[in-house]
Amino acid sequence: MGGLQNSTSVITSSKRDFRKSRFRKLLRNREYRYAVLFLAPALLFLMIFIYLPTLVAFVIAFFHYHLGSSQQQFAGISNFRDALSLNVFQKSILNSILFAAMQVPAILVLSICVALLINHSSRYYNFIRTLILLPYATPAVGTAIGWLWIFNPTYGLANGVLHWLGLPTSQWLQSPTMALPSIAIYSVWHGVGFDVVIVLSALGTLPRAAVEAAIVDGASAWTRFWKITFPLISPTVFFLLIVTTIGSLQSFSQIYALSGGSGGPEYATTTTLLLIYETAFKYNHLSYGSAMAIFLVIIILLFTLIQRWASKRYVYYQ
Repeated sequence: MGGLQNSTSVITSSKRDFRKSRFRKLLRNREYRYAVLFLAPALLFLMIFIYLPTLVAFVIAFFHYHLGSSQQQFAGISNFRDALSLNVFQKSILNSILFAAMQVPAILVLSICVALLINHSSRYYNFIRTLILLPYATPAVGTAIGWLWIFNPTYGLANGVLHWLGLPTSQWLQSPTMALPSIAIYSVWHGVGFDVVIVLSALGTLPRAAVEAAIVDGASAWTRFWKITFPLISPTVFFLLIVTTIGSLQSFSQIYALSGGSGGPEYATTTTLLLIYETAFKYNHLSYGSAMAIFLVIIILLFTLIQRWASKRYVYYQ
């Protein structure tokens, strides 16, 4: 028994010595030192402004914490339990998921279609690409003012177009059933430019030989897209799916601006992030808001893991 313990101790010591020697070798490597030097500012930024606030929010969620108060009381999991039992919080989670379900597929499909069309236009390529990206480059709060006029039920452009087409008009942002889809329409218009530029970059790297060989073999445009183009750009589409889903679940500025900061009518546009903002900073319940924020992080993590699992079926890596 004693011999076995000695052998285990020798093996552990050897592994530790091997790691130390490997670390010293890396430190002597000039490229490794340069990499650490250039990565240090980004890592420091992440530590101070991302990881540290996240850790503080996680700790605060277990206390009855009020800003400016010196006495804090340990609350255990009561903040999490109270948040789950709150009807408004449950509705906000449903609204966030519905908002992402409306926005993400529309942005991905539209961005691929627009990018394919632009990719064939060599004469005005740069001009069209800049024009498409322009809404994304403008502040959401600024452009939302214009869309408040478009969605105005009395004199707005949207109802003017519907009336011209002979279709029934809508109350848009003032309707409990149309308010969230209206904001999703605005978000698609505002965010599609970023995805189009990324897809265009992926289309620019496609091997011309494979596409030309398919044309010579008589493959239709749909077959060329589905059998060649989409598999080759599928890693880019997967990246956009992850980024767009996270961005949709974290949407705030456009919802705050278009709903007037109320999340109405009848909580129809109250998403989880808007409710967290109101709870933490409007009503000064920081610990309660932190508990809600942790639930939002868990939801985003679950969606990301599901998408990563599903990506094994459709993402093709060369």
